[in-house]
Amino acid sequence: MEKVLEDRINLTINNYRSSKVELRNDGDLINHFAALIYAHYKREIPFEKVKEIRRYIKSTSSRMSSFRGEILYILSILLACDDNFDYKFIEDIYKTMDLLKDEGFNECDYLTLTAYVIAKYGKNKDKSLITSKMKEVYLLLKEKYYNITGEDDYLVCALWALNEIDIDTIKEFIDTIYNHVSEINIKSKNSIQGLTNAIILNESSGYMYRTIEFMMQLEKRKIKFADQFLPLIGLLTNRDVRKAVNLIEEVTEKLIEEESEYEYYMDKGFRTVISLCIIFFANNFEERKYVDELLALGVYCFIKSKNKGMFAEALA
Repeated sequence: MEKVLEDRINLTINNYRSSKVELRNDGDLINHFAALIYAHYKREIPFEKVKEIRRYIKSTSSRMSSFRGEILYILSILLACDDNFDYKFIEDIYKTMDLLKDEGFNECDYLTLTAYVIAKYGKNKDKSLITSKMKEVYLLLKEKYYNITGEDDYLVCALWALNEIDIDTIKEFIDTIYNHVSEINIKSKNSIQGLTNAIILNESSGYMYRTIEFMMQLEKRKIKFADQFLPLIGLLTNRDVRKAVNLIEEVTEKLIEEESEYEYYMDKGFRTVISLCIIFFANNFEERKYVDELLALGVYCFIKSKNKGMFAEALA
């Protein structure tokens, strides 16, 4: 294993161990998220900065606000990554949230993360135009796939709006992808939006085929992958898909060897996501925007899914 990859694995594990102590109330999934995000930037987690940001958001938002709970933990971890962070940026997020609510979007945790993304990547742009375009895209999805489109699609719709993707282009890609997804029998809620995201954000149809091949290789080798992260994998899929899958197996073995929690206390599909992110972060691939934010979305969706599962089990 290359030293750069081994170093990134060790940093991820050390960040996780520190996060378990310093951010113990966040829960293991968010601890792993923090570990990955800061390993991405080859840094240790600035715990005091994270906690200060949380205190500020709590003091400037209502107790019943969607800026609380797990999304507050996730958002503060993302905000603390910025060395030039200014608390005025949080006010920009609040203003963006108001614009989104004015467009008729439901106030929820997903919309909070979406407001952060628009505020971050929409600087020096007319955010009212972005939110209006986002609404147009969301209504298109809702019309075509009303039974699988919901609040968890807000962020991907915002990314398409930020990139000024033409509505007709989105329609064409969605239809193309739907046909391919049907052909390979991948049936998950986020498959269509996730693969469309892979194409549009990478501006290349080649990414669709590599992403599908990657998913088929994982299935062939019986490697589980959490569906909540499908909008992310299009950005992380390497040109050499088989090599990437081989590396996932290597990295997973190393994680298990160094830290028992990766073997005994973790969902295997989530562990595959961790391994894939470590590989991407450790290599000098072309830098891509939105990776951290789509990882955040996947983690939050995964938490919601786990909570729903435990609730259903308790009622059974």
